[in-house]
Amino acid sequence: MVSVEDGRTTDLSERLRRLQRLGLHKGISKLRPPAPPPVGPGIEAVVDGEWVSTPHGPCFVAETTYPLDEQRGGLPLGECLTLPPAAAVACARDPALAELDWRTTAFVDTETSGLAGGTGTFVFLVGVGTFEDRGFTVRQLFMPSPAEEGALLHLTASLLDRCSGLVSYNGRAFDLPLLNTRLMLNRQLPRLQDAPHLDLLFPARRLWRARLGSCALGHVEQEALGLRRQEADVPSWLIPTLYREYLRRGDASELRRVFYHNLEDVLSLVTLTACLCRLFVPGRLPALDELPPIDRFSLGRAYEELGWTAASEAAYRQALAAALPPDLRERALQQLSFLLKRQGRRGEAAHLWRLWAEEASPGQLTPFVELAKYYEWQAMDLAEALAWAQEALRRAESWPPSPGRRLTLAELQHRLNRLQDKVAKRSGDPMGINLTP
Repeated sequence: MVSVEDGRTTDLSERLRRLQRLGLHKGISKLRPPAPPPVGPGIEAVVDGEWVSTPHGPCFVAETTYPLDEQRGGLPLGECLTLPPAAAVACARDPALAELDWRTTAFVDTETSGLAGGTGTFVFLVGVGTFEDRGFTVRQLFMPSPAEEGALLHLTASLLDRCSGLVSYNGRAFDLPLLNTRLMLNRQLPRLQDAPHLDLLFPARRLWRARLGSCALGHVEQEALGLRRQEADVPSWLIPTLYREYLRRGDASELRRVFYHNLEDVLSLVTLTACLCRLFVPGRLPALDELPPIDRFSLGRAYEELGWTAASEAAYRQALAAALPPDLRERALQQLSFLLKRQGRRGEAAHLWRLWAEEASPGQLTPFVELAKYYEWQAMDLAEALAWAQEALRRAESWPPSPGRRLTLAELQHRLNRLQDKVAKRSGDPMGINLTP
């Protein structure tokens, strides 16, 4: 049997073989079986919530409300309502936060299909916490499958539209850009792009990195806030895998832990906001002696960078009054001494330089050079100035060979020569300095 096509004769059996090579088969014997039914409970069976209909499909919503006086990390959840926006401005060094209103601020954390970002990553769970008359309410919006992404984003947008500001942890770089990317891909407008946004990651690093090293939210929770999660939590890196397994098998059992993780993250944003911002209320110095010594030093640096001179000095002095690691003690002596020097309080600075010189690491020159300058130009004691300059030169000579060593030695030798010339000129003056034993 033949067929004529475009003037050519084609054998139908050859056409059939071509179709088979492309994956077409006769009958049902080689069809893929349908997807297996779910092997475990759905999300409504493991998380207390309800399905909400939207123009884009269903979305699962869990809602939890806490009284404002509930304690977390030694602070009530409502603590940040007592703090002025100026505290957030100083804490984050962002003038835009002067417009922040805690009662219309969204505390947001997301769980995603991956951590890489970009158009291939989507959000499947959004936690939005807000202060309301009845307390602090956290709403968790869940996407049961990628087909319902529009529903999740629709409800998220409706919640954010009620808010005028945002608090997050690394939300500037991750959560908000990802949410807005997904909104735009779904032909919805981005939200809160230009609203005041307090990203707590950066002030947390400023205050706690010296002591904690890692400033991951879970680590900050435990080591800085003293929080311990009461249920079996799940590490952040495992969450995308658990969601993919849910999509594949239909078993939501493990997602209960993901909801718990997200809920705790949102609550921690509130506690962390209060804990950080209460340290930066203008004109009100916190109880420094209640802070770990390393945090006092970090806070002193933060105050100094803000230009809060008196607060910075108090924090440095409190840090030095406690037990600091040797390297941080040197840094604290350096920061405080130069803070005093800039105020013209050189005599007080010289006292700190002497302390620093007694404890200085082997290659450290700064306190010796500063003392040489102080005794030469302020105290007018050339013998002391000469002794400190000689010690600085001796220490520099122990440095390994390098261009920096040569330059430093030349500068110190020049200072030493000048001091020796001054001493020589005064040696015959009965009012001058007598260097003989």
